[in-house]
Amino acid sequence: MATLRNWKTAVSTVGMLAWLSLLSAGVAAASAVDAKKETPHAVVEEVTGVMFDTVKEYNGGENDTKAYYKAIQETLEPVVDFEFIAKAVMGEHRKEASEEQVERFVGVFKRGLVATYAKGIANYIDSDIEIESPKGDLSDKRRVSVDQKVTHEGSTYRLSYTMAQNRQGEWKLINLVLDGVNLGRSFRSQFGQAVKKHDGDIDKVIDNWLDEM
Repeated sequence: MATLRNWKTAVSTVGMLAWLSLLSAGVAAASAVDAKKETPHAVVEEVTGVMFDTVKEYNGGENDTKAYYKAIQETLEPVVDFEFIAKAVMGEHRKEASEEQVERFVGVFKRGLVATYAKGIANYIDSDIEIESPKGDLSDKRRVSVDQKVTHEGSTYRLSYTMAQNRQGEWKLINLVLDGVNLGRSFRSQFGQAVKKHDGDIDKVIDNWLDEM
């Protein structure tokens, strides 16, 4: 499972979104950022700081892991389109799955991302993060790439967040490219490999997804 191991390293390195989250510097899931009013670049910039505040508040989960994970999930949910990403990861195999299986995979996939992010971001709290200015007029665009540079202990990583505006006018993260590696495609490839491994049994793929990450 080299692809997902690399992804986990990438996620840790960046403070993962920093896989783009949003509000809630602890317990509140209220709205420190209004995803409807903010530009996608403003959302990314503001949420990065808020996420680091969450890590500091819970000391990376050392004092209360359950509460820390809950705070991280509440932070990610408003701006990460977990359902869209999970369905895209299933790819062509989504047609073979029942609605119940799709729903179950969305939940499992979200838990995996939250857990990985929560563990990884604590190690990169002192990173230097710079968001590049938008290129051109973005006012009429529904999908935008937000580029970010993360420097940590002498190493520099370049990220590109794919943000899409939904029908409610909210900006949601739907993909991340780290140093040229498209994580959405990597996950989709991983799902396909798992389907082959389990002889097309979607339930087994879902049941073993977290272990194989």
